[in-house]
Amino acid sequence: MSKMSDRVSYLKGLAEGLGVDAETAQGKLTYALIETLEAIAEHGDETEERLAELEEYVEEIDGDVCDLEEALFSEDDDDDDLDGFDDGEDEEEDDEDGDGLIEYECPHCGTVIFFDEEAFEMEEEHRCPNCHKKVFSEDGDDED
Repeated sequence: MSKMSDRVSYLKGLAEGLGVDAETAQGKLTYALIETLEAIAEHGDETEERLAELEEYVEEIDGDVCDLEEALFSEDDDDDDLDGFDDGEDEEEDDEDGDGLIEYECPHCGTVIFFDEEAFEMEEEHRCPNCHKKVFSEDGDDED
């Protein structure tokens, strides 16, 4: 029971203890106000319960997201540490995951782009989906 419910119960007991007559105009008003306060207090209690459930649910989701982040990013970190150094190149990477995709970073905006290894042809014009510039330019050709 919340503090609000306790106060409403006190007011109800006080009205009964003082002998407030429910048949008089003032008594009807007093008991109507007490009933309204009881409804508000009950609604507040329900809201507090629902909020507690939501907080618990959000904490569970947060824990799951942390687990996912750890699983996803720890694998990436492990892959980077295999060779012991960063070669600094942002060019094509071999297909380490076996998913048939080539990962490339746009030289203009840095967006990571994935190309299908089977369907990729260097002769085609490939544009970055973010900045729309040519990803592979010949002799520094940056035409749009």
